[in-house]
Amino acid sequence: MERVGNNKGEFVDYRNVLRSLVRIPSVYPNESEIGSWLVNFLSERRFAVTTQIIDNAKGRLNIFAEKGAGKPTILFYGHMDTVPLVNKKGWSVDPFELTENSGRMYGLGAGDMKGGIAAFLDASQRTNAHVKIFLASDEENISEGAWKAIGANRVFFNCVDLVISAEPGLGFGVNEVAVGRTGRAVYEVKFIGKPEHILRYRDAVDAIMKLSEFSVELYASRDKMFDSKDTVVQLRKIEGESVGMSVCGNASAEVEAIIGAEDSIESVMRRLSIMLDAKLDSINIKRRKTPYLESYSFDNVPYMDIISGVIRESTGRTLSTVIRKSVGDDNVIATLGIPVITWGPEGTGHVADEYVDADSLSKITNMYLTFLERVRR
Repeated sequence: MERVGNNKGEFVDYRNVLRSLVRIPSVYPNESEIGSWLVNFLSERRFAVTTQIIDNAKGRLNIFAEKGAGKPTILFYGHMDTVPLVNKKGWSVDPFELTENSGRMYGLGAGDMKGGIAAFLDASQRTNAHVKIFLASDEENISEGAWKAIGANRVFFNCVDLVISAEPGLGFGVNEVAVGRTGRAVYEVKFIGKPEHILRYRDAVDAIMKLSEFSVELYASRDKMFDSKDTVVQLRKIEGESVGMSVCGNASAEVEAIIGAEDSIESVMRRLSIMLDAKLDSINIKRRKTPYLESYSFDNVPYMDIISGVIRESTGRTLSTVIRKSVGDDNVIATLGIPVITWGPEGTGHVADEYVDADSLSKITNMYLTFLERVRR
């Protein structure tokens, strides 16, 4: 870990923080510049800051910051990277300049999730509560930063009572708090045929035909083949090619699964394997550098009564808890057993003209601060 010095800095409100963050391109794996900016911002505001290198050549890092002491300890999570610039021609504004129009604040990463980061940075600098902040690289890829954080810096999370992920609501609204998420996995399926000349196709076993039959059955039965109503699968890649004028002997497919709480990565694979020729075909979890993400759900989340009161006072609405049908670094942090909630501003992500809703960003910033002040009493 690299230790960073502390200096005193002036308060900077969430709008100016967000404006600065949007101006820094941080499409993964290019989080170096935004990481440096955030380290300086936190250090100047008397946070004790350490960093963890993810990729030394590119200067990619995780950031761990802390201020205050005592119980309880609240940790805010955010990821510094964004997806690539989706459909550049579809943007009506400069993606790297925060643009406000009709109650929306536009910019690449404004919704996912620089708006949420700006909110908890604003709130955290204004309180004497015990606050920790974890800022990760690579969430939009394979969560390499989050996995390294909980593996090599587990001690940072030891005394944390609650993790608040400031990911955007994506339609939930600031009165809805996600207490769980689905999981995700990708499977490789290989179909083995028996090649013959095309004129002798009746004596052959066509691997492409096997893949096609698998595809038809998969889409026809996917709504009822799993235990969880939240589990859904789709084909994300198919390959198969005959050699010369022969019937195809080998074909393959990749199946992507969003996995609900009643299912698991292994149970989904077992259900899919039933649709294969057990003697010839095979299915495996597609290899990657980091593990795929299992689903999670927390039944008992501390301080939900305080959060409920803060939401009611700020929005006039009742707290609603949901299971979010997506995956992210929240799933990785949840493997520690520390309660994780996803509670952030309303906005969009992964689309042209990405935005964060200005009113919800103002509300969530104030709600974070009010929550921190109340839990420290």
